[in-house]
Amino acid sequence: MKFNVQDLMFFLPMIAIIYFMIFLPKKKEQQAQTKMLEALKKGDRVLTTSGMYGEIAAIRDNVITLKFEGGVRIDFIKSAITRAVDEKEEVKA
Repeated sequence: MKFNVQDLMFFLPMIAIIYFMIFLPKKKEQQAQTKMLEALKKGDRVLTTSGMYGEIAAIRDNVITLKFEGGVRIDFIKSAITRAVDEKEEVKA
């Protein structure tokens, strides 16, 4: 099997399309998530990946302590936080 320039000219645009449609948006999404996690502070309301809403009670390195209804406090790693939420956005059961 012989490899020539025409084969390269076919695969180069394919690689570029894959990069711009898959890898670049994922990288931007990860950067936005990192920026959001760095901006979190005590008292912010957040949603975890498990679907739990809580208020940040403490932040230590890579661990966030969330306070829930009834004074329950649970430690989560920062990556378990999906997003910060507003009081009106939060779903009440």
